[in-house]
Amino acid sequence: MAAQAGAPDSALRDLEEALGLGLTADGDVGDAVAAEGAYYLEQVTITEASEDDYEYEEIPDDNFSIPEGEEDLAKAIQIVQEQATDTQILEQKTILPSRHAVTEVIEDFLCNFLIKMGMTRTLDCFQSEWYELIQKGITELRTVGSVPDVYTQIMLLDNENKNLKKDLKHIKQAADKAREDLLKTQKERDFHRMHHKRIVQEKNKLINDLKGLKLHYASYEPTIRVLHEKHHALLKEKMLTSLERDRAVGQISGLQATLKNIDVGHNFHIPEIKVGHSIEKENMPEGPTQKGLRKAREQNKCKTKMKDNAKV
Repeated sequence: MAAQAGAPDSALRDLEEALGLGLTADGDVGDAVAAEGAYYLEQVTITEASEDDYEYEEIPDDNFSIPEGEEDLAKAIQIVQEQATDTQILEQKTILPSRHAVTEVIEDFLCNFLIKMGMTRTLDCFQSEWYELIQKGITELRTVGSVPDVYTQIMLLDNENKNLKKDLKHIKQAADKAREDLLKTQKERDFHRMHHKRIVQEKNKLINDLKGLKLHYASYEPTIRVLHEKHHALLKEKMLTSLERDRAVGQISGLQATLKNIDVGHNFHIPEIKVGHSIEKENMPEGPTQKGLRKAREQNKCKTKMKDNAKV
């Protein structure tokens, strides 16, 4: 009996040393057993039983009513007791049977551990040696027992910790990428903001230049108006001068024809051509053409008088 009782403890110690846990030290186990006595941990799994095949009985409301004419105390107490009994029966029928899950044995625990760590060759060696010992009839291996619930909880917590670390790694990568995108977006924002400010400054400068040009051109409007008036006056003078020139050319051509006739010897009286001047021309000074015409007219008068005197 002592050998059989010490076998599970030694197997548990070997398992703890292999896993590096050290949860059941010799001193701690001795103190705990002496203080509180031996205790065992058992893993329990509660499963939901199928309720599809269960038939519920419906109790009509008339059974709970007190019939008329029998309202004495004894009948009322009896009815209440019957209702309580029916309720207890229904509660007993609806209680689901509890099932305890079988705890994981040590060999399964070790196999799962080796599979998890990827130690396939160690797993093959362990299984071959383990089942070889079982076939030889060594019954002490069967008395090792099951793995306490604490080891299963540690494995579950370890798996959860690894999953959380993976999630944390992915979240950090996503956060780093988001930070880089944010910095890039901020740089682009600053660039576009500076570009916008520069464009606004250039626009304001162009607006000020445009206002200055408008004021500058507005100061030229009186000068342009005076130049237009002078231009119209010069056009009028040009038209008057061209008309006077045409008239003078006609007079000169007539005088030349008269002089030719006089030279030939014909007695022809040169009529005096009177050129009507307008009121505007009287005030204007004589030009070179007018002076030439006046001199030619005086010479013709002198020649005519001399010829008349010679004939007499």
